[in-house]
Amino acid sequence: MLQALRRRFPELDVRVSTGNTEGILKAVEENLLDLALVTLPAASRSLHITPLLEDAFVAIFASSQRPMPAHMTPERLSAQPLVVFEAGSSTRLLIDEWFLHAGIRVKPVMELGSIEAIKEMVAADLGYSIVPRMAVAALHHRRGLQMLPLATALSRTLGIALRQDKPVSKALRQVLDALQYLKRS
Repeated sequence: MLQALRRRFPELDVRVSTGNTEGILKAVEENLLDLALVTLPAASRSLHITPLLEDAFVAIFASSQRPMPAHMTPERLSAQPLVVFEAGSSTRLLIDEWFLHAGIRVKPVMELGSIEAIKEMVAADLGYSIVPRMAVAALHHRRGLQMLPLATALSRTLGIALRQDKPVSKALRQVLDALQYLKRS
């Protein structure tokens, strides 16, 4: 999406920041960011937060691992070393709840704050992870990894957060339109 946006509007200055939902919302509230794509639920009195799309989660393993079953269950996964998002993140909470729903409390071997770091550790065969499909959708984003669906569905809702008093400039409109296109694709 960003690549297409840059090609269509080379003069558009788009900067991307990553972080946990709470920190990103604070940056939008303080007008440090024009908008944010965040995991819902999220709330703020000064922000307008609109659901955008559902993003399913998948299990990832090193591509060097032996062939895996067609779908991964919480029970099968809990017996393996888990590399996961840091505690306190909304994504980690969803993953923990997915296991707890199956009666399993996981003990990760690594807790990291970056999806790219998680993918690197998994590709190095230091464990497996459960990540949003969007993070491994493109072939080059899953180099050294194999991706498998979860037997019990897990997904997150992503939403757009924008200050309620934020004027929507032409440039901001282009980004919002590109995000809506992402929803349809």
